[in-house]
Amino acid sequence: MKQIIYTEWLKVKNYRTFWVMLLLALVIIPAGNFMVADKLSDQNFRQVGKLLGNPFSFPDVWLTLASLNSYISALFGLLLIILVTNEYTYRTNRQNVIDGWERKEFVYAKLFWLVAISLTTLIVATLSATLVGMIYGEKPFSFEGYHYMLYYFLQFNVMLTIALLIGVLVKRAGLGIVLFVAYNMMLDQLLSFILKRYVGLPGGLLPLQSGDELLPFPLVGKMVSAGDQYEPYVYVTAMIGYIAVGIYLVFRKILKSDL
Repeated sequence: MKQIIYTEWLKVKNYRTFWVMLLLALVIIPAGNFMVADKLSDQNFRQVGKLLGNPFSFPDVWLTLASLNSYISALFGLLLIILVTNEYTYRTNRQNVIDGWERKEFVYAKLFWLVAISLTTLIVATLSATLVGMIYGEKPFSFEGYHYMLYYFLQFNVMLTIALLIGVLVKRAGLGIVLFVAYNMMLDQLLSFILKRYVGLPGGLLPLQSGDELLPFPLVGKMVSAGDQYEPYVYVTAMIGYIAVGIYLVFRKILKSDL
């Protein structure tokens, strides 16, 4: 595994696009959090907050910013798609196999990026929410409600798994990015809306919508569930299932098809 990580490091060490996109994606989280907190903490909002409560105080800040962050994290998916499709564009995946890698080690390398990006994002989101809660909140620090951040983390992993699968299937950065953006920004919510209308609760079990059901704070008009919902464990189980199925399909594609 150390050799795989070292090889991946060599691939991105001098890759300026990777570092610019990674830095931008990481900066967007605290920047977005503080911008929204500052705008919604002005005098007019404080008057409303006396009735509704301050969403930036602990423990509510965890839910508020987990919901917000689920909007502004798509750039990480684009980054993963670029990392995957570059392997096909520059034939580095084929060269790795020639140099002695097994095909499954190529998947391990991309799963390393998925895990590394996910954990880094969770840390940044947690630190950002902590600072927002201390600066704009009115209550002392508390981990109560932190499970909403874990819901966000799980939804984030579903999103990256979708990005990984798209990258492996289409092998082209441009087409992969278009498909990912279309699904992430529109198709998942559109299908959920249709299914909820004609089928009912199962419409909330689509990959990204499952996370939305657990983060029901509508900051910027996000589609949220209205009415009855399943218990949280149902949505958590669904997301874990999507991650498992997505990774299985990635392994199957890499092991069965030509590089």
